[in-house]
Amino acid sequence: MEHATISLAGADKDKIQLLLQKGFKKIHATNLYEEMRLKSDDTLIICYRSGKTVIQAKKDYTQFMAEFLGGKIKKNNTAGKKETKGTIIGSDESLKGDTFGGIIVASVKADDKKREELKEIDVRDSKEITDTVIIKLAAKIKNILGKDSYYIYEKMPESYNQYTENTTSLLNSMHTRAIKELGDANLIIIDQYPGARINIKNAKTETKAESRYTEVAAASILARERSLDQLERLSEKAGFKLPKGSTHVKDALKKIKEKGLDPEKYAKLHFRNVKRYF
Repeated sequence: MEHATISLAGADKDKIQLLLQKGFKKIHATNLYEEMRLKSDDTLIICYRSGKTVIQAKKDYTQFMAEFLGGKIKKNNTAGKKETKGTIIGSDESLKGDTFGGIIVASVKADDKKREELKEIDVRDSKEITDTVIIKLAAKIKNILGKDSYYIYEKMPESYNQYTENTTSLLNSMHTRAIKELGDANLIIIDQYPGARINIKNAKTETKAESRYTEVAAASILARERSLDQLERLSEKAGFKLPKGSTHVKDALKKIKEKGLDPEKYAKLHFRNVKRYF
């Protein structure tokens, strides 16, 4: 069954609370922009602190949920807000703020034709997409682009921890390498991060670029898909599920210590919450 996404402005908060009484479960927010996430078997509702609410559900159910919650329906596809032409490279990273895992940088290159194809499959900011849909979308993106139009640069925790004194320099070098692997472009956009400095022709950084450029949105999806894969591999190695993010990681850090595992191979050693245990 095909899924769809609807964005609302000003959803009824009482109706959202009512969903909790009707079987929806409150799950962890994945970033600081989210107020809460509600989930049922096949529906995800993300409430942002800005007042925006995103509904992801089966295509014939999203409209029903939107009408139930009220509020003004916003245009669905936010990734293509900027009218762009020519060949564009977008670059983004994942796992930067997660306690577990290293870091992933992905870059995507698209011309006008491929850009429209990416928009047609609803490529958008990865923060608005569930993990299940991320995995499916990533496969579609790779199929549209072909192997020569995307590049994913992965650092495992052990390698990442060699750069704990200068993670900004590491990010700059990873973005630079990933972008150079794709060749030239009329425009190169990197999602802004503190200290971002990419010395490549036609390259610039922008805040919230993943919600303004289709290529950056696609890169954010590929980066997150690889990060999910990395955390799964690390979980198998550790013998238990490693959590995403950095707010609910205390029990996992305790297990790492109790099992006598080398934290350098699983976590970011310079994070304050990790330093408390190791």
